[in-house]
Amino acid sequence: MGTIGVLCARIRVEEKQIAAALAEAGASMQPIQPAALPMPPAQPVPLPPAPGLTGGLAGEMIVDRLQNRAVASAMTRLLRLHGATVLGAGLAAANDRLAVATALANAGLPRPACWLAPNDEAALAAVEVAGYPATLLPLAYDSRPIVLLDRDTAEAVTEHRMVLGAGVERVSLIQQGANLAATTVIVIDGRAVAAHGLDGATLSPSAIRVAEAAADAIDADICGVQIVESGNGPLVWDIDPVPDFRHAAPLGDRDAATAIAALAMTRVSASHSSGRANALRSSFARDMEEIRGDVILTA
Repeated sequence: MGTIGVLCARIRVEEKQIAAALAEAGASMQPIQPAALPMPPAQPVPLPPAPGLTGGLAGEMIVDRLQNRAVASAMTRLLRLHGATVLGAGLAAANDRLAVATALANAGLPRPACWLAPNDEAALAAVEVAGYPATLLPLAYDSRPIVLLDRDTAEAVTEHRMVLGAGVERVSLIQQGANLAATTVIVIDGRAVAAHGLDGATLSPSAIRVAEAAADAIDADICGVQIVESGNGPLVWDIDPVPDFRHAAPLGDRDAATAIAALAMTRVSASHSSGRANALRSSFARDMEEIRGDVILTA
């Protein structure tokens, strides 16, 4: 029986569902909690043992389910540095909505009009162009979007962020419209497997295709894609790096937890196969080195 690590601060309903799905697949789940794993920023520095992962982090398969995205962004980079494979939200795991918005736009995906606002004046100017309602999207996924219903609200919100916010909190994206009826599509390994939200029961095939294309554009193994239906078709509203799925309805023959477990097991199997192939190649190279300089003919 193998062990799959799950990066999380606490075990919620979703993590319990993943644990059950892994057990059904013949594996076990090992929570990896940030508080129990101080990590050096370079490989030569000794790494404390990860609780439950007796072989260390090298070669481990870890699913990113950490709600604190600032911590997750740092930890997932170091986990990979120390040899672990991390299944997560790709570009969205870096906790930067601007990078994600740029990738989605470069992929030609349908999205609401959006502007970068480096200060309160730029934010108010963007809102006037966008019209009301509009939405302020903080750059960090840790911070929730804020709906701006009118000029007074926009002035109060932007002033508050400029006066009390620090550094990155003063920079935001202004997005046209308000997310009042979005469906979150859970995309795992490139396939939409579940959805929840007001329109989850009537999700269109085009919305599913857009959600899958969005996950591909940000190179996400697991993510939630918020889809809003407009008069011109489905739009990608935002990305959820660690989506909830306890109430999500399956879109096929398996739920989100089962799909995550299957992805982890498949990647583990592929990693082991690659390791065996590398070992065979190394063995062959050693054999060739031993006979180098000799000529052997067989009939």
